[in-house]
Amino acid sequence: MTFLDLLADKKTTVYSLSLDSRVPKTTLTDISSGKADILECSGKTLLAISKSLGVSIEDLLSLEREEAKSLLPEFLLDAISEYRKAIRKDSTLVDCYSDQLNSSINVAEVEHLISKEQADRLRARYFRRIG
Repeated sequence: MTFLDLLADKKTTVYSLSLDSRVPKTTLTDISSGKADILECSGKTLLAISKSLGVSIEDLLSLEREEAKSLLPEFLLDAISEYRKAIRKDSTLVDCYSDQLNSSINVAEVEHLISKEQADRLRARYFRRIG
């Protein structure tokens, strides 16, 4: 699970978390985009985030790092974004967005736009399965 997955599970956004935790939005955006690693955050920042989300600091430190956006094709990034929005909104169409994301991962792998390892990581992250 990544930081963005955790936010989706908690049905919150980077902006809302920033307001609630008083952690700068830029810091949270950097963590959620993979630009910054949550392991490098100060104890004060980790404590504020964990309290706001209702999770332990250990849970935060065990999160997977977000896949660097520059490594994924645009259509796959769009599918991930739409899937996360559907989860966050508790949409009745989650299964459709899930199918779209799975198809996008498959196309990206078959077209050699991402490696098999990247595809497996994405499947494990979003569907808890590999290959």
